Amino acid sequence: EGVVAHLDHALRPESGGDLLFVKALAERLGYPFYAERVEVARVARERRENLEAVAREIRYAFLHRVAREVKAKAILTAHTLDDQAETVLLKLLQGTARGLGIREKEGLVVRPLLAFRREELRAYLKALGEAWREDPSNQDLSRDRNYLRLKVLPLVEERFPGAKEALSRFAQVRMEEEAHLEREARARLLPDPRFFVPAYRAAPLLEAPGVLRRRALRWILEALDLRPEARLIALLEEALGGKVATLPGGYTARRKGGTLFLLPPEPRLPLP
Repeated sequence: EGVVAHLDHALRPESGGDLLFVKALAERLGYPFYAERVEVARVARERRENLEAVAREIRYAFLHRVAREVKAKAILTAHTLDDQAETVLLKLLQGTARGLGIREKEGLVVRPLLAFRREELRAYLKALGEAWREDPSNQDLSRDRNYLRLKVLPLVEERFPGAKEALSRFAQVRMEEEAHLEREARARLLPDPRFFVPAYRAAPLLEAPGVLRRRALRWILEALDLRPEARLIALLEEALGGKVATLPGGYTARRKGGTLFLLPPEPRLPLP
């Protein structure tokens, strides 16, 4: 048993046609259909946030809402091996180690097609006599992912056959290592409950290897709703070393005794 859920991001004139295509397919196959339309670009502008990140957040929030409503045990998405290879290469070129690959399972979300190439799925659909929809924006070379997909990866595969599979295997190994490092880093992050401001025991952080300490400091920044940039992590390392560090949002990081404090800005009293 299952249901089909589709979010119209309202980013293209053809998006309404995509919705109708999926709706007709779901009805023909006998699956209940859930759909929603959100003007993602408008939301991103209002929030002054990255369009792709906002679209992903809204999309998965919608899928989780539907899953709760129907009491689903899993949310299946159609990410492929090509998506995995593109993601790995894009992250590497952007210098981003975190979230290097697409996870096969992430909470309720399961991605059962990660081992299959996009062309394999198209061939399968052709064999069944089924049609599919193409997103015209996937041809826009101004987008980094499209440039990698259409220009870079074909050249890489021509020179190194099986490169996409190799990138996918690399992502799998890297994610397994990442999960281990995350557990080890969390073990070093020990809140000090004696205080009414964010405070953490300094010794476990100071004694940790740098790679674990920086991960733990990243979580401290995220808990303050701050972007975990390298320069802010470096400021927290300086605070652990005894300096006073000023962070965005008016926070002050300083170590006193065996505790690292994150002091919030003092409230400004209204003028009489």
